[in-house]
Amino acid sequence: MTLLQLKILREIERQSLNISAAAKALNTTQTGVSRQIQMLERELGVTLLVRKYNRIIGLSPVGQTILGVAKSILNQAANIELLANEARGRSGRLVIATTQLHARYTLLRPFKALQKKYPQVKMLLFQADADDIPGLVSEHEADIGVMTGYERNDSQNGVLFLQGEIMQRIAIMLRKHPLAGKRRLTVLDLASHPLVGYNPGSTAGSVIAKAFKQSNVVPNVIVQANDSAVIKAYVSEGLGIGIVPAAILDKRLDAHLHSVDVTALFPRASMNIVIRDDMHLPAYVREFIQMIAPAWKPDRR
Repeated sequence: MTLLQLKILREIERQSLNISAAAKALNTTQTGVSRQIQMLERELGVTLLVRKYNRIIGLSPVGQTILGVAKSILNQAANIELLANEARGRSGRLVIATTQLHARYTLLRPFKALQKKYPQVKMLLFQADADDIPGLVSEHEADIGVMTGYERNDSQNGVLFLQGEIMQRIAIMLRKHPLAGKRRLTVLDLASHPLVGYNPGSTAGSVIAKAFKQSNVVPNVIVQANDSAVIKAYVSEGLGIGIVPAAILDKRLDAHLHSVDVTALFPRASMNIVIRDDMHLPAYVREFIQMIAPAWKPDRR
């Protein structure tokens, strides 16, 4: 039994039991993948993959159990490699999966600072849907994930959620808007004017919509957007007010806009850092997490 065979078994499951796709992902041949799995089955004396007419239709019950153990072994093998590279001062890697909000407004400066301090580390940041991020981290497609979360600090499917800073939410409007003269706003205030909002199918949109519903208030929504920048653009044209994260407001570029803190009107949200629960965190990963979540300490996993 070899680590290569375990990697192949894991990749077959990742690729929805498609041998050809697994071979391509592992940069090998379909024949080689099939041969390694057959060798593993012969050595273990059990059937791992259920086949029908030379087609894989699933994992056997024992195959499912063995796959779970294999994933744990491969995670620990990756940790050994990280530890060895760190001890020898060799280059590492950091792949970050995050949402559009954090990619654009939260992570740009920390990402740049870390790249400057650790030029030997291969860094990649890519955007993903929030719902997909835990799975991307669990399946090693990303080393860490950064997303907005609501009241969670737990573990799930092999990943751990570390709570970062509380996300401040603001109502934005033109400086001449009638609500600009009020220091505090209510849900009723927000509903009394056209609202440039998020798509209700998004996490932010559903949370905001739920807050209005719980207050028995129906907002006058005129735009449903997936992007905070779109909301800000429509508000800048005087079409309504928007409810957005405070991080998107640039005091210099958005001097024409007025903002009021409305964090208390909606469920509390925070930045969540997603890591594998058994992952060794090299120094550069710990530093990156502390840049975006200063209160986090390495012993608070």
